[in-house]
Amino acid sequence: MKQAVVEISRVRLGLGIASLFGVLWLLVLQVDRVAPGPLAPTHAQVAELVGRGGCKRCHGEDERDMAASCNECHEEVGKQLRDGSGFHGQLAAVEVAECGTCHQEHLSGAFPLVSTLSFRNAGFPTREAYDHAELDFELRGRHAALVCRDCHANADLAVLPEDEPRFLGLDQSCKACHEDAHEGRIVRDCAACHGQEHPFALVASFEHASFESECAHAAATCVQCHPRGSLQDVELLASADPPACRRTCQDCHQSSHGADFITAVAVLAGRAKGRTCEFCHSEAHSAFAGHPEAMPPGLHVASGFSLEAPHNAVACSGCHMGVEGDELVPFVLQVPARQAGDCAACHGDPHAGQFAAGPFAEATCLSCHERLAFEPSDFGLEEHLRTEFPLEASHEAVACSQCHEVEHPGEPRRFRGTEATCESCHADAHQGAFAPAAELPEEASAGCAHCHRPTLFSEYEAEAFEHGAWTGFVLDGAHERAECEACHERSARPDEAGRTFGVIAALFGEGTEDCETCHADPHDGRFDRPGLPETVADRDGCARCHTSEDFVTLHDEPFEHERWTGYPMAPFHADVECAKCHEPAPLPDQFGRTFGRALTACADCHADPHVGQFVVEGVTDCTRCHMDAGGLAFDHQRDSRYALDEIHAPLACAACHVPWPLPDGGQAVRYKPLGTKCVDCHDPDFVERNKGKFPRRPKERDLSPRGVGR
Repeated sequence: MKQAVVEISRVRLGLGIASLFGVLWLLVLQVDRVAPGPLAPTHAQVAELVGRGGCKRCHGEDERDMAASCNECHEEVGKQLRDGSGFHGQLAAVEVAECGTCHQEHLSGAFPLVSTLSFRNAGFPTREAYDHAELDFELRGRHAALVCRDCHANADLAVLPEDEPRFLGLDQSCKACHEDAHEGRIVRDCAACHGQEHPFALVASFEHASFESECAHAAATCVQCHPRGSLQDVELLASADPPACRRTCQDCHQSSHGADFITAVAVLAGRAKGRTCEFCHSEAHSAFAGHPEAMPPGLHVASGFSLEAPHNAVACSGCHMGVEGDELVPFVLQVPARQAGDCAACHGDPHAGQFAAGPFAEATCLSCHERLAFEPSDFGLEEHLRTEFPLEASHEAVACSQCHEVEHPGEPRRFRGTEATCESCHADAHQGAFAPAAELPEEASAGCAHCHRPTLFSEYEAEAFEHGAWTGFVLDGAHERAECEACHERSARPDEAGRTFGVIAALFGEGTEDCETCHADPHDGRFDRPGLPETVADRDGCARCHTSEDFVTLHDEPFEHERWTGYPMAPFHADVECAKCHEPAPLPDQFGRTFGRALTACADCHADPHVGQFVVEGVTDCTRCHMDAGGLAFDHQRDSRYALDEIHAPLACAACHVPWPLPDGGQAVRYKPLGTKCVDCHDPDFVERNKGKFPRRPKERDLSPRGVGR
């Protein structure tokens, strides 16, 4: 008895020591955690910032604050703050000394340090809204149409390579981005001649002293008038005052008029024949076309058509026949005379009757178009209100041609009958995922507009989206509290629709309504075996037992142990605590569980009272003889090598199976091996005299446990 007490004390001491080590291990795991969340991907790749030592590296130590720590790595930013220069040095909307205001750490492994939120906290609604003029580099013309990554190659990277800048470090000189076509022969600033608004070949910012700014020569390239290698080479003249070399039209252009015509013009204008071009032609007109002064308006009135606006600015060839080869074709008199306001007399209907009916049926060409030119039209936002599709938000800035297209070459641009749904112009970024939303017929009919605002698709009404109705997956319990990105993991790069929002099917494959889509089965499929219930109270899968609150919380229905495991609990195990058979583990497994695996063999919990007499091939199967409901299942006739006759059957088991001493001082009932001969239990002389009719008195037997286990 004392020895048993000592053994129990040792077991308790061992369990205490194991529990102490388990608690200490959990403390080590907790201490090793890095603050409230993971580092941003860009910082996470820097070895010295990872782990507990990285905290001091960023958050400062001794007298150094966090901003000083940031500036120690980001030296150029620190210089901007000290000098009041550059992007960071000119910020006024935030306290720039607090770097974390714009660059937030420990949010999520996928949350970038430089985001839309960073620019918003810095005082700019979006990254694209930042005005580079604050950096003495105003983006105009072609530069205004560029996106950030066109100049800042790392602007859109989710994870910035170590020691590489995202926006800083660029040179503002033209030659930093553009090839020098002059190969260094011109030392003046490129912008002095080229500007930013037009292609370089136009040299739009150069003020030409010899021609008016609107003259036709402005459309010519420099080398057309200043060939390289000539005395007029622009690269030779760029650094010096240009020579006084006034040239006449004939110096560069060949006249297409006949000699008689030129003579007549010279007489009428009172000029020499070599300087008659200006009488009819002006440098301000392209293609050297004639202008109204070539024929006095008073003379033109006699033709029956007064040259009033806009026809007073139309070239003669616009209404009359033009030039064929080198000969001038005579002008043709139009009969009957036309009126200046009757557009249809000369111009066909480019809209092919689309406005002949409807709200604009009474309108004329001049109702929408200026007299001077058909483009741009005067049909604006106010006029569009009279249509079935009023323009608002982002649609206000869309060019007409983007929605009203020319469907087939030679056909008029389509205005009437243009589709007004989002899908008619925009591709479905959801790839038809919400098409089967039959639960919301009225809302579904609104299409994209039910959730998305007309400003940008990225702006949406979160309350308008009911996850259960639109996807068939109701968000409740832990799913309701989870962030969208927990299941819809954002991709590193936008897709063709510009989205980074993760698609469930792309991440987990088809059939994403089961728990196993996101969660591994900690039961290894034990409860999905054939014959087990597929549903419980109309719930299937993990929901048969678990709620969506967490895996620990179960439904109210009791767990039927025998039904689900095949192991009955009644009558002896019904009141046993679960932990007795499912011993908790000292540390959670990969699923966070400490619930122990089931102990299914009797010997796992109970000592063998038969000290190995019934071990078969190394296994003791108690159920061969004992039943859970009590009683014995042992049949002496069937399960032993000695069938009981009418004499032995009435005997109690203890008459033949008596206790025998064990080496440790205990006792055990001996069942095997026992002899099956008469003399094994009765005296030999009685056997001989009685010929098998023995008195019911056993002989003295050897009770030692010899042969046990053989």
